[in-house]
Amino acid sequence: MSRLNLKLLTLLLVTFATIISADLFTVHVGANGNNVFDPQTTTGLKIGDVVQFVWDSGFHSVTPSDGPDDSCTPSKNIPEIQSSTKKPAGNVTFEIKEDTPSTVFYFCTVHCSGGMHGSLELA
Repeated sequence: MSRLNLKLLTLLLVTFATIISADLFTVHVGANGNNVFDPQTTTGLKIGDVVQFVWDSGFHSVTPSDGPDDSCTPSKNIPEIQSSTKKPAGNVTFEIKEDTPSTVFYFCTVHCSGGMHGSLELA
């Protein structure tokens, strides 16, 4: 087998293994009628994992920040995950990709000053 074919086979196997081992993490938005993300910090994420934001109550957004954890300034590098809404039209997800920073900070534009912020941390 040529080296090129072996490299392609290895790449395909690694990609397939990453897809197979991907996990779904859930963050509740407005949990129990409060202005919170629950959990506030999601840890152990890896490339290929998906974080699903589930609206429980209220008018909120999921807006990435470049940090620190309690920053209320939108990221210049990561696009908005979900703009302010009472209930999104569909699933709100964020996929962990190869270029995802080791920590993704996010906040609610409506309630950030009241402490509604969170983070996603890669393993």
